[in-house]
Amino acid sequence: RGILAETISSFQLGFAPNGWEGLKKHLTEQGYSEEDMLSAGLIVESEDKKKHDRFRGKLMFPIKDEKKRVTGFGARVLDGSLPKYINSPQTAVFDKSGTLYGIDHAAQSIRKQDLAVIVEGYMDVIITHQGGFANVVASMGTAITEKHVNTLKRMTGNLALALDADSAGEEAMLRCVAFENILDSELKIIVLPDAKDPDEVVKENPEEWKRLIDKAVPVLQYTFDIVASTHPRTALEKSAAARRLLPLIGQINNVVRRGHYLQKLAVL
Repeated sequence: RGILAETISSFQLGFAPNGWEGLKKHLTEQGYSEEDMLSAGLIVESEDKKKHDRFRGKLMFPIKDEKKRVTGFGARVLDGSLPKYINSPQTAVFDKSGTLYGIDHAAQSIRKQDLAVIVEGYMDVIITHQGGFANVVASMGTAITEKHVNTLKRMTGNLALALDADSAGEEAMLRCVAFENILDSELKIIVLPDAKDPDEVVKENPEEWKRLIDKAVPVLQYTFDIVASTHPRTALEKSAAARRLLPLIGQINNVVRRGHYLQKLAVL
């Protein structure tokens, strides 16, 4: 995948051997109990009550918080089996719905650039950082949550989402508008070309990734553009467009922004 040795070291990528009790035995020698390992999500208990390593024969991604403390792990299979990725389970220190992969590397750059770019996967973060774009974090394949937004709000009021077309439905847009109210600024959408992932874009042409970020549009403008591309002309078509857009506009708390988009809808 084009990951450099220094990047592997920086992100502490590793490998879980394909054995049943390698980690369990190591941690036992370090003085940890099976209850400790179970509560940390590092081992699992089978139906016959036997306990063994959760991660076996997988590429490992340590997941850290902003203070660089490991809170969990992501893992990728290497044999083509499914699911391709698995994460640590919910624990006292790992909350997938509130965790952002790469935040330990990205926090300083996010503050400096006053912008956080949110992608969907581990590799997207690793390759964009390797390419010189250190303000990128990932939601680890889950939808963006209020917890994610509140974490980033402490660093910047400017967020941009790199979404594929499947992630940009009306329900997702409604959530985005709700997040704008938390930020009191417009959340932007980075439109990825030809169904490419961010890591593919950066590897092929880093300048193209920079251009895509510069061209990011506010989430409501993005939705307006999609509706406008259908060229609603008849009263029935315009009514259908209004039914799609009014719920989004109605979610906006900021009076000036809400008025702006109502005017746009009136002339659509």
